[in-house]
Amino acid sequence: MGRGFFYIVTHMSDKSSLKEELIEGNIREYGYSYDSLTFPSAEQAEAFTAERDGLLRWLSNRAEFGCKGTKVDCRDLSPGCRACMDGSWSCLFINGRCNCDCFYCPSPQDQTGAPQTNGIPFASADDYADYLFALNFSGASLSGGEPLLTPERTLEYLTAIRKRCGDGTHIWLYTNGTLLTAETCRRLRDAGLDEIRFDIGATRYNLKKLRVAVGIIPTVTVEIPAVPEDFALMKEKLREMADAGVNHLNLHQLRLTPHNFKNLSNRGYTFVHGEKVTVLESELAALRLVRHALENRIALPVNYCSFPYKRRFQRAANRKRAALLAGSGHEESTESGYLRSLSVSGAPSLVAGLCTTLAAAPDSDGLWEMEPGGEGVIFSPRLWPLLRGVTEIVSVNYHEAALVSGFSTSSSQREIHLASGRRIAVVRQPVSGPLELGPEEVEAIMRGDEESMPREIRQYERIEAGLAEYY
Repeated sequence: MGRGFFYIVTHMSDKSSLKEELIEGNIREYGYSYDSLTFPSAEQAEAFTAERDGLLRWLSNRAEFGCKGTKVDCRDLSPGCRACMDGSWSCLFINGRCNCDCFYCPSPQDQTGAPQTNGIPFASADDYADYLFALNFSGASLSGGEPLLTPERTLEYLTAIRKRCGDGTHIWLYTNGTLLTAETCRRLRDAGLDEIRFDIGATRYNLKKLRVAVGIIPTVTVEIPAVPEDFALMKEKLREMADAGVNHLNLHQLRLTPHNFKNLSNRGYTFVHGEKVTVLESELAALRLVRHALENRIALPVNYCSFPYKRRFQRAANRKRAALLAGSGHEESTESGYLRSLSVSGAPSLVAGLCTTLAAAPDSDGLWEMEPGGEGVIFSPRLWPLLRGVTEIVSVNYHEAALVSGFSTSSSQREIHLASGRRIAVVRQPVSGPLELGPEEVEAIMRGDEESMPREIRQYERIEAGLAEYY
């Protein structure tokens, strides 16, 4: 995404019905507690949106917007963030226990448990390293909880990753820093750690332990939520971080969860509906900090990583990775990571004629197949130009692929075999029944014309652009 370009909100024609669905989902999640949350009135939403628009206009000429306008500023990101944007990052939760009690923490941190990623447990460090290698990840992070509560486990996994994946994989560690020592830093570096990321919000923005890592770990990053009431303090800390040798600052948006509900709902925040409930003032604080750093030429790259980015792009990356292993020749992966195929059903004579046409086409092998029973033909969208004259209804089909632990007898499954003999299954399931399309709608899919796609398929085709609307 080039400098000077940004998105706000798309798909305005479907906005009302989508809003209703999201609100209903948020009400279901929080039940009776939902009524205690403060959402903006129409007038407040308009005023807040105008303020954000002004910030984005100012930033559009000075910052780089990435991932369809959901990340600001992308000019100088850490290699880890680049791997995330490329969809090639795996985060291993090395434990689920923490020694701090941040009010914004989204989940309980009171169980050590087995390390896991995307719900897949990895009790063996070598198995996790094999998993990374098999799926060609370019970035891997160790998170928690607090990884330094289990230092030997953390070092074991770090060592295994570096040994199996080599120097081409960027490895970083998330920590609150409270347990960090110079000796621990050296052990982490010698085991292959490229980057360390501090949540200094856990220590009231104290940089003492962060300074211990500078000069030992190659890249030192601060990654924190933008807490609205700490905005003035954060402005002061920007230059202090730059002077201390911090290489990057990543700002996140506060998100409401059932775990932190009591803490966040008592702080006077304005909440925003969306795929999940977020804090409006947190986003504005993050954008103001990006602007402040640029206005004052502070030598610290500041990046705002919005919740829409995390929700949309990181989830799409997981789907795309599994889709590479689960897809058939007649399917293509969409921008949002779903597997798509087209089909035409009809009389036996029609089906036979379509099969003859497709079989005669050059380079069509593996890109189509007859449906069981001979009632239709499933084909790759790449073959659509051959069938544009078909007058029968065309259906589009979407499947989602996922990586799961263990073995299943599903015929639609493939497997990743790890050195220990363990298997990670790649499974797929339909996410929609066949959706009937007219020729113009099929053409819209082929062109990637988002605005002309029916809403019921757009969610499977495209990643929504822009930051969340305020309402």
